[in-house]
Amino acid sequence: MALRIRCSLVVFGWLVLLASPRLAQAGDAAPDPTTDAGKRAEGKARYEHGADAYAAGRFKDAIDLFLQADALAPSVALSFNIARAYEKIGDDASSLQWFRDFRRRAPDAKNGPEVDERIHGLEGALAKKGVQQVTVLSRPLGATVIVDEQPVGVTPFTGQFAPGVHRVVLSLRGYADSEQKLELLADRAQLLEVPLVPASQRVAAPGSAVDASPSAGARGPGPNGSKPPAAGAKFGIWPWLGLGAGAAVLGGSLGFELSRRSAENDAKHEPTQIGYKDKLDREQSRQTTARVLGAVGGALVVTGGTLLVIQLSSKAPTDGTARVGLGCLPKGCALDLRGQF
Repeated sequence: MALRIRCSLVVFGWLVLLASPRLAQAGDAAPDPTTDAGKRAEGKARYEHGADAYAAGRFKDAIDLFLQADALAPSVALSFNIARAYEKIGDDASSLQWFRDFRRRAPDAKNGPEVDERIHGLEGALAKKGVQQVTVLSRPLGATVIVDEQPVGVTPFTGQFAPGVHRVVLSLRGYADSEQKLELLADRAQLLEVPLVPASQRVAAPGSAVDASPSAGARGPGPNGSKPPAAGAKFGIWPWLGLGAGAAVLGGSLGFELSRRSAENDAKHEPTQIGYKDKLDREQSRQTTARVLGAVGGALVVTGGTLLVIQLSSKAPTDGTARVGLGCLPKGCALDLRGQF
């Protein structure tokens, strides 16, 4: 059953956003674009340009403008309008994404049954293509989404995957990694919401104690009856390789972060909507790459440093029993050295 765009729905969100009388009074100075009022005013302007583009049949321009307006001042009406604009250009996946977003934002909408019917039809269209849609949300947002060991984006994330079982990992600095098993059905889109746990609240796994003292009877007493030094742990050049590789990867992460900031600055000064969207996509892609490289580089540095500390500390002579405790979590490792060194 085809949906009809309703003027009341198109306008509703902006009537709410413009409830403050100070936004559009004649003669007022333009509000500061960094304030909430300024963002609402800019969002309203982009929405109006998008509505004009939609009415003129320029649906791609309308999509760009509606997306920008929603980023500045989110609105239920904009979710519906974006979905309808994508529907006009035959983009089933994007239309489904924004109709689903509309239903999440407006679960009690009067036209909910009609939208749900359209959602089912779009799910069926994706099923015929051998894929289905997944939306991944995290609390807080901004977590890197890794599906089947491949980074795919940052929350809020929506993508299409083959039906079946998938391994989803969410990673965000300052929070423990969260691993989820997702069973994606062939005929229905799915929503995965994951509350992230701060790393400081996660219970550390007990470290394994390694006795660094010589085995009983393995060696005789040293001069003056003292025990001989413990045999040192030997890792060869691997600690240094880990540190070097980690530093190189972190350098690459920094490069992508600088490139991301450059793309962000370019997007702010882009005069066209299409150019703005292209630069925004480039910025998000570089942000994801920088985060992944940062996580890998940090893990290599921590691992190499831990091995180096163990190797160097175990070479020092001891007067008593030395014990080394090592506990590791996905975010890093902790080393505990006890005894007389």
